[in-house]
Amino acid sequence: MSALTKFQKSRLAKLAATAFRFECAKARGRRETVDVSNAALNQWRRDQVARACGKLGLRCCDQFDYKSVEAHFLDMLGHTGAAFNAHMKAQSEPRRQAYVVLMRECARFSRAGITAAYADAICRRQFKTALDSASEKQLWCLVYTIRNRGRAKEHHHAN
Repeated sequence: MSALTKFQKSRLAKLAATAFRFECAKARGRRETVDVSNAALNQWRRDQVARACGKLGLRCCDQFDYKSVEAHFLDMLGHTGAAFNAHMKAQSEPRRQAYVVLMRECARFSRAGITAAYADAICRRQFKTALDSASEKQLWCLVYTIRNRGRAKEHHHAN
């Protein structure tokens, strides 16, 4: 799985910094001594990322981790609705990514007559369900079916 983009890392780092300041303000309200240094922020962020997804920091995260980490920081900030939505997206991320790859493969072989409708027809025939309802595993099966058929059609048209 691919690493987070610079934009994604930046967004999560900003969310983490906001959550860190929020947590520091709460601690000061309880009259606790608080280290607000950059070193403390960086260590706190690594600890929170580990709690959110089990990785050692943002550099170790990949696309599957993004929404889980985002949800964790949103939850800490009290944005429960946005955190819930991010958690829901995190749960469906593997399926969404499989669907994106399938659509990319359909576009790749579109000159050979392979479209999303073609993939949907295969899905209905093989799995007895519409493309929109297919599981992650079924979508990956379709990716390989589309690749194989697309290559075969391209090869046939080349000869």
